[in-house]
Amino acid sequence: MSPAEDAFGLALVEWARGARAPETVERDDGYMEEGAGPEVYLADVAGWPVAEQEVLGQLRGRVLDVGCGAGRVALELQRRGVDVVGLDGSPLAVEAARLRGVKSLWCQNMEALAGELSSFDALVLFGNNFGLFATPEGARSRLAAWAAATNPECRLFLESTAPYFSGAPGMDRTYYRRNVERGRSPGQVRLRYHYAGVVGEWFTWLFVSREEIRRIVRGTGWHITEILGPGPDEPYVAILAKG
Repeated sequence: MSPAEDAFGLALVEWARGARAPETVERDDGYMEEGAGPEVYLADVAGWPVAEQEVLGQLRGRVLDVGCGAGRVALELQRRGVDVVGLDGSPLAVEAARLRGVKSLWCQNMEALAGELSSFDALVLFGNNFGLFATPEGARSRLAAWAAATNPECRLFLESTAPYFSGAPGMDRTYYRRNVERGRSPGQVRLRYHYAGVVGEWFTWLFVSREEIRRIVRGTGWHITEILGPGPDEPYVAILAKG
């Protein structure tokens, strides 16, 4: 995606510079809603979901913050003395994270990661970033590849929200039922961002329930050691280890 089409990346940079106007999220059936804005994407740790706060103390060693956005997670880990690298495929997101003080940043997509993963002790996908996998098949494929490329002690911290209880952004009963009728995963949603006159490209995001993530992980070379989160409509974090 070119910077001229990266509406969400533009929003992150503008928020890092002090802007407050939220993004707008458009779904592929025409539904539109106001996005979470800087209050969520630039939040300090006190404003994070409960599950993210609960697992922070388990992030040790060298950590890769996948889909780091404006760097809220990387900044907190950096503050705690953790050796963290922020990763994002958007040059504008990386610029926003740099403006906010993240010291170590890579601008590249997940597909280019394989050769670099063995040096990390944890991969973090907060902010519902399990959705980066786009489909259950994409998730299984990526997890299997990461199992082969990471070191034996590496753990994954994957966040998602069940699409069924009104907690997942952009999801509702009509949409997930339509997905089922079309043979798609219920929480698979097609979205694009609008910000300051810029309209972004369409992308697919995936929300999954706790039971769904358990099914996806089976046979990938990982197993779930723990799932943390307060309720069915709240984000949860699944912690994965090898084996």
